Amino acid sequence: MPFNMPDNAVDKDIRIMSVPKSRINTARWWKYTNLRNLNFLMLIPLLSIFSQGFDGSMMNGLQSVSHWQMYFGSPTGATLGIFNAAYPLGGIAGVFLISPVADRFGRRIGLATGAALCIIGAALQGSAVNIAMFVVARAIIGAGSVIVAGVGAPYITEIAHPNQRSTATALFLTFYSLGSITAGWSTFGTFRIDGTASWRIPSTLQGLPSVIQLAFVWFVPESPRWLISMGRNEEAMDVLLKYHGENEPGDPVAVFEYDEICLALEAEKEVADLTLIGSLRELIRSPGNRKRMVIMIWAAICSQMSGNAFVSYYLSPILSSVGLTSDLQQTLINATMQMVSWFSAIYFATLPTKLGRRMMFLWSLIAIWVIVISITAGSAVFAKNSNDKAAGYAVVVLLYLFSPAYNFGFNGNLGLYIPEILPFRLRTKGLAFFYFVQFCFMILSTFAVPIGLQNIQWRLYIVFVVWVMVEFAGIYLMFPETTGPSLEEIAFIFDGPAKVYALEEKHNARDTIEQVEFV
Repeated sequence: MPFNMPDNAVDKDIRIMSVPKSRINTARWWKYTNLRNLNFLMLIPLLSIFSQGFDGSMMNGLQSVSHWQMYFGSPTGATLGIFNAAYPLGGIAGVFLISPVADRFGRRIGLATGAALCIIGAALQGSAVNIAMFVVARAIIGAGSVIVAGVGAPYITEIAHPNQRSTATALFLTFYSLGSITAGWSTFGTFRIDGTASWRIPSTLQGLPSVIQLAFVWFVPESPRWLISMGRNEEAMDVLLKYHGENEPGDPVAVFEYDEICLALEAEKEVADLTLIGSLRELIRSPGNRKRMVIMIWAAICSQMSGNAFVSYYLSPILSSVGLTSDLQQTLINATMQMVSWFSAIYFATLPTKLGRRMMFLWSLIAIWVIVISITAGSAVFAKNSNDKAAGYAVVVLLYLFSPAYNFGFNGNLGLYIPEILPFRLRTKGLAFFYFVQFCFMILSTFAVPIGLQNIQWRLYIVFVVWVMVEFAGIYLMFPETTGPSLEEIAFIFDGPAKVYALEEKHNARDTIEQVEFV
């Protein structure tokens, strides 16, 4: 049975607490000094997913660089799987630091902590002298990357103007593709270097976005939701008035946000257990939270097991299997493929509000399914007749199309959906749980795919053809639509009318709540 979706009565209830009309024309946000500054400053947390995108594309590119292959003994099968699986292994360790750092010390400190780890890991990776050092460095980068990603997503959600929240949050995962482009072109530009610099340069560049984050995160405003949760209400009101109301005293949007956050956090405190075990227990305590947990698990699985592993990490052996074996061919295809991925991700990030989150998930899986079937057929034809260049080139074209198909549902749309279904008290802990599941399946896919490609070649793709159909059924049955309501109001979809009615009653009685005085 699918989870209950909001009907017309529910929509009516949600509209009770709709955000008042802003005095700011957010369609022309660049005309407002503080909102313009906020949107540019959000580039810092937006960089949080850059390193993950860089990693997959870099490892794709390095497998095509002769000097990397010679230096590390041309790894294949399980050995190659260890090279790639080290990154998500580190990520699993990193998820346990997301909530303790970000919830206790703030989003800025959380982002800085992850960035510092990424810088250390990139420095070790670029200077690696053996397999062990390279693998350990990748594990450190994995830990840092998951921390910045786990902090960056809610950070953007919590500081963006409410009229821009959907687009801003959806843009988060598009920076994955930007990282992929940077890695793709850096490996293409350095593969001709005669020496280890051909792989050391891109390996070190992976730390560049983290250097930028560590230097400039201190200029980004702290999350108003976190400030209020720590009792720093006046600071929170100042942030909301400055960036969402252009310093206009009593701005209706800023005041509404402030009141709604205060009321939501007050309601959450009544049932909150702030310990790690308590938070995990809370994920299964109520029907609404159990729905959230199941959705996060399924979304994490879909994001890693839809066939994207062989495109993200094992493009080189796939291209070799269809007759494209030179360093130039493989690095150029990798670099240009990442550009197609990025442009599609940027455009698709603008669509969740127009098309709906759930619909984009479903159509994305339909497109992936068709493409994987076609890749399987083309690879099978080429395996039988290596002179059939048309089949080989068809597979390459389909590989270019795979990323846009995946990005349609599982790039910006996924980065928006997961943070917004979680209430504030569970947001960083819930995201940590999501990344934990995601990285577990990343380990499975990155370790298993090279073994499968080595042992059963193109037949491996048949597994994904069947599995994507299972993913489609899971999303169709379980994922509710969340387009429309505010962060605090989305709880209504999962927890039922009582949640919104409780908040409405507290809004009507807010004269009993301490208010910020405007002078």
